[in-house]
Amino acid sequence: MYRMIQLESLIPETLPGVSLFINHGGNHVLYKNQTHSFTQTDKERLIDNNVKFLFVKAVDMSTYNQYVESNLAALMNDENLEPLAKQNMLYQASVNYVQEIFDSPAVSIKQNVDRCRNLIQNILNDVMSSDGVMPALSSLVDHNAYTYVHSVQVATYSISLHVKAFDLSRDELMDVGIGSLFHDYGKLYIPRVLLEKPGKLSAAEFTEVKKHPVYGYSTLKDLDIFTPVALGIVKHHHEKENGNGYPDGLSSYDIARSSKITAITDVFSALTTNRSYRQALSKESAMEIMYGEMDGSFDMQYLNTFRDSLN
Repeated sequence: MYRMIQLESLIPETLPGVSLFINHGGNHVLYKNQTHSFTQTDKERLIDNNVKFLFVKAVDMSTYNQYVESNLAALMNDENLEPLAKQNMLYQASVNYVQEIFDSPAVSIKQNVDRCRNLIQNILNDVMSSDGVMPALSSLVDHNAYTYVHSVQVATYSISLHVKAFDLSRDELMDVGIGSLFHDYGKLYIPRVLLEKPGKLSAAEFTEVKKHPVYGYSTLKDLDIFTPVALGIVKHHHEKENGNGYPDGLSSYDIARSSKITAITDVFSALTTNRSYRQALSKESAMEIMYGEMDGSFDMQYLNTFRDSLN
């Protein structure tokens, strides 16, 4: 199995011992053996041939992720890189990292809590210093990793909306970021066949899918590293203003602000991201559904603020 990485994220002469592959006619062909350096000439040659992505073996992904994390500050401060290129690197690296964490045993989250916080810090810094995140988040490559792309999008949109609407401390924004990043963690305990089913779920199937907030909340609470704010987001991001949500059927003032906002960004990301069974909607079409078919689901004040922020 191979994982996609961005060519822009590679700093010549610094890449650790991992082999690089290119996609040629649907096959992964070795480009650089792990014993050979990746040079500036290599990078320029690939750019000239319009290559934007390379691949590493899944077993090497942890090594690559740690390499990117250790070089991310330098990449973000590189004056030769365009702002959008920097954002693309940040968010695609975030997707790769989330995939590594979600695919590992739950205890690994506790072991890597500092890496989680560092990831959210980088996203928070970008949100607070850039004009917008929509282009970078829209360009994230799905490559059959919807859960991980979605998690990064929801975390970033949620942080962005909190920054725009409220005067919060960085610690509070960190809680929002961590909670929204892990909001769908419980889906790891739901059969994939249900999550990717193209047609309508049966009543029994939907009942099973609706258990994911509780699964995620229970698992993460037992780690004893998440704040009540973060855990509340995980458990209550499917509650609705009209009380028709789950798992607790909360309504209006009983739903925490951070959960209300994550509910909005969760649905928007889901509607505007490619899935195995449907194409992504435009942001305009997504908002039409959220204001129309889903009327009563969201806090209108926050929904209006989110709509305005997209423009």
